[in-house]
Amino acid sequence: MTREQYERQDDFESGYEVKGYTSIATELQDECEANDSVLYPIHIESDAYHEEGAATLIRWFEEFVEDYLGVPFHSCTLYFSGNRSIHVHVPRFISGEDQREYLKELAETFNVEKTADLDCGLYSSKRMFRLPGVEHAKTGLQKVEIEPEWSEDRIFREANGTTSKRPDSYQALIRRVFATQSSLKIDSPDTNLCPPFDLFQILDGEKAVLKFESGKRNIETPLIEQTEYPENPPESITWLQYNAKEFSPYARADGNGRSVAVVKAEGGTFARENVRDGAALVPAYFYGARSCAGEEFTKADEHAPLQLSARDFEKWDYEAGDNVVVIGGQSRNSRIFSVDSWQATVIGHALTGEDASREAALDYLESEGYDVGSAGSSGGTTNSVTAGSNTTSDYVAGVQTANSEAAKFQQRAERDGIDTLSHDERWRVACRLLKFGWEQAWEWFKTQFGTDFDAEITREQFRSIIKAFPEDYDHVQPPQ
Repeated sequence: MTREQYERQDDFESGYEVKGYTSIATELQDECEANDSVLYPIHIESDAYHEEGAATLIRWFEEFVEDYLGVPFHSCTLYFSGNRSIHVHVPRFISGEDQREYLKELAETFNVEKTADLDCGLYSSKRMFRLPGVEHAKTGLQKVEIEPEWSEDRIFREANGTTSKRPDSYQALIRRVFATQSSLKIDSPDTNLCPPFDLFQILDGEKAVLKFESGKRNIETPLIEQTEYPENPPESITWLQYNAKEFSPYARADGNGRSVAVVKAEGGTFARENVRDGAALVPAYFYGARSCAGEEFTKADEHAPLQLSARDFEKWDYEAGDNVVVIGGQSRNSRIFSVDSWQATVIGHALTGEDASREAALDYLESEGYDVGSAGSSGGTTNSVTAGSNTTSDYVAGVQTANSEAAKFQQRAERDGIDTLSHDERWRVACRLLKFGWEQAWEWFKTQFGTDFDAEITREQFRSIIKAFPEDYDHVQPPQ
């Protein structure tokens, strides 16, 4: 706070008296947040102590502090909360609301990438922390300082037997965490100011304040944006890609599953005024998409923008024409990867139609060798997927390991030409594609061969495959 703000609070007996609609403390903090003049001490916490154990939590803390924050872990102070969590006080500040938000995103990213369970809810603007020495309301145990190498038995012995001196204030605790770090002090700590104004005459602000580089890129507002739907059909497709209702991979994520979308990118990222607070959007063609809430918020065979979170925008590196799968959810840190045109078509069918589901799409992706995450697979359940005019039941169970190799042959044909495949390799691709129906397999070979496509030979080969493995292809109906 400024000296004037400090004196306004000092006029009250405790600083928490209510003034108008709120307390003077809240009023002053609101002012500081609005002016972007807040310094937040960095804390880390996990409530998974009883589920994971102290050693696992401390490993998470050390990785996050050293690899994600760039701070030596030995400089941190660790506490057992007295119940089910361990707290870490990191001797660094972050400055301003944007940096606070980015710290939260960084912790959420760490949780996803490391399958960890850091408490990301504590990175709010007015979070309160219990001081060391204060007893936990449920257990009666104090919050006590611990060492990283202590066993769980030692931690509980200290919590039961230690009487910690409680700091006079949170400011006194902050001073202890920071001022004991000689590497953060300036050469001459002498000051004529009184606490708390002297702290930043003791500390080197350049070293004590972390500055995260989010890597965010500028998003241009597209020239295509217009208010009226164009009458010219080709122009209307482009208009929809930029102006139709966007698909959010993160909507309705709370308490629901993950979203799945498969799109063809039709241009670079852009932003629209008053849409999702200027969030990044991608003009796209949707083969299919289902939101976290399942059937709600779906897209099938349509043109519209795809919304990206800040973290997804940072790692979006795709160009017009790329086929991309986005598996999103509450973390707003999606799994994103490229697929070929055939895979995109199959995933689109898996996400649309009467019997389709997100699980069917995830199962197919997993069978193709993509890492959809531990929560992505349906665990081997079978699904029905609408594929053009044919319905393929239990198609995931029919995709064997050999088909992963067949998928590579298929990708090579699409990339380098079907002439690069041997007869046996083409036959294995045909076995794979027929799992999804006669029409899809037929159209693929017709496209690859072009003018050299021989309908009679293709029909003969397809029928011989179905005859050789009737149980695998009993759902495929050859045309009369």
